[in-house]
Amino acid sequence: MRFEIEHLDSYDDVSLLNELRRVAGLIHTPKLTIGQFTALAKVHGSTLQKRFGGWKGALEAAGLGDRFDDASLSKNRDDILRAIKATAEKLQKNVLTRQEFQAHTGMTDGPVRRLFGSWKAALVAAELGQSSLGKRYTDEDCFENMLSLWTHYGRPPQHDEMNRAPSVVGSKAYILRWGTWRKALSAFVARVNDPLASSATAPVPSVPMQKTEVPVPDSRGTREIPLALRYFILKRDNFRCVLDGRSPATERGLVLHVDHIVPWAKGGPTVASNLRTLCSHCNLGKGVTLETEI
Repeated sequence: MRFEIEHLDSYDDVSLLNELRRVAGLIHTPKLTIGQFTALAKVHGSTLQKRFGGWKGALEAAGLGDRFDDASLSKNRDDILRAIKATAEKLQKNVLTRQEFQAHTGMTDGPVRRLFGSWKAALVAAELGQSSLGKRYTDEDCFENMLSLWTHYGRPPQHDEMNRAPSVVGSKAYILRWGTWRKALSAFVARVNDPLASSATAPVPSVPMQKTEVPVPDSRGTREIPLALRYFILKRDNFRCVLDGRSPATERGLVLHVDHIVPWAKGGPTVASNLRTLCSHCNLGKGVTLETEI
């Protein structure tokens, strides 16, 4: 897969208006906003605004004056909030980008800025989260999120699934970091397939350590379960709770934990043979809960 930026061969008035007409033919909402145009065009909408004295002027010059959104000027706060919530519900997302809102409603930025000051403030008023696509993440953040999604679906997540809950790192972050979605998946697989060293196969002590004994950290690994080991356990247990068989892939909202069988507090090591997958219900019902939550 290649990602390329296409440009117009010429930026004269005729070429700009032809591009506007081309994009207008691809968008089926009654009104055509500058955001919708920019998302599909080979030139930014601001270029047409400057050339033709505004977005309305550009549409009129292209013979598309009837697609200018005059009604948006009369929108009130309740109208905007209803539209935001309806779009989020339609897309089944609890985070929503301005571009998604524009593409599905045809509504311009003007009313949102006029009534709320910013897109962020509008989302807060609508009780929705902000898109995380613009945030900076480390490789480990990306891998942790990938593992969360892999666990949620019980399979490799798809590109579009990274842009909706429970994902907190959008697909764009992966593309920017690794170039393509396939390369991002390959990087994750390479990361979790790193050798797990002796800690992954070391036996569980038959007799737990007594409270008076001082644990030797090197002999048990660390209480925190490394990413690769968590993936190993989850995959080994088929992304299901080993006690009741429940899985996030079939039960919405279910959370899986990687649990120490012999608790760390009682001397249990962080090794594969002393770890298991539990759902939150089974895990929280135990007496000692020192395990790591995915």
